Amino acid sequence: MKKKIIGIIGLGYWGTIVTNTLIRLKIFKKIYIYDNDLNKIALIKKKFKSKVSPISFNEILKKKDLKNIFLATPPRNNFSILNSLIKEKKNILIEKPGLIKPAHYKIIKRKLKKNKNKLSFGYIYMYNSYIRFIKKIITSKRLGKIKYINFQRQNFGPIRNKISAAYDLATHDISILHYLFNKKVKLKKTINHDILNKKNYDISFLNLKIDNIKADINVSWLNPEKIRKIIIIGSRKMLLYDEMNLKKPIKIYNNYVSFPKIDKFTKNYFNHSRYIFKGTSKSIKLKSTKPLDEEIKEFIKKKENLTDINFSEKIILTLRKT
Repeated sequence: MKKKIIGIIGLGYWGTIVTNTLIRLKIFKKIYIYDNDLNKIALIKKKFKSKVSPISFNEILKKKDLKNIFLATPPRNNFSILNSLIKEKKNILIEKPGLIKPAHYKIIKRKLKKNKNKLSFGYIYMYNSYIRFIKKIITSKRLGKIKYINFQRQNFGPIRNKISAAYDLATHDISILHYLFNKKVKLKKTINHDILNKKNYDISFLNLKIDNIKADINVSWLNPEKIRKIIIIGSRKMLLYDEMNLKKPIKIYNNYVSFPKIDKFTKNYFNHSRYIFKGTSKSIKLKSTKPLDEEIKEFIKKKENLTDINFSEKIILTLRKT
């Protein structure tokens, strides 16, 4: 039985995807929509008809039975909106990165504690079956000691005007690093390119470190092909996760490099050659669910989400050097 109602604030690219998902899930008896652009509201209403109901922002605040809000608005607007929603004791699922100023996190934390609201951030890769599988692989030491991780997240658009590619795209990969290792992620160096001359980075290269593990992230919304890859180099094996390969998303390679013990001469010199071992590989395909579906269900059903304000704050603090 459908008992819940939900409101969506922000009907841009992601807001429309969320609206479509909420309607498909059929777990809400009423879906309210709001955007300050009336044309967007009209288009959504035309597409979904009676399945959605337009509402004003003030009505969202005053409506007592409307407890759950999905917020998909630009980060620079979110602090003010969150203050209003938290004051009215709304539970909020906000699209990542949500907030981008560390000072705002401290203020919002105090307000949440006072009003006992629930606030979760939309890092959907935490609900991705393959990312969860990779965490199990790493924990089991199947790859050996992790040495290096490379993330490639490139596509052609959507191009943001109010946030850089690093905050829009690299936040996904940093969230994955935090999830996989549950340790502090340090940003060592960044290279940013402003190609469109709009004082906003379109391409970024990030070099990071987690303990002794090195990691690189390359993000771009000016790439002709959509690329979503994670490469993990271990002391025993290597793993490739290619999100765009729907038939064989994960491949584990029985490849490794070792150094011989220098305990004898080879002819007239020590043998410093590296031993390269290349064995068989194994492809893995899981029976997976839609991450956004799982994220929304957890938001509705549980008191606490994995991607809470503390989780989001760690990601933003990691990115502050960009």
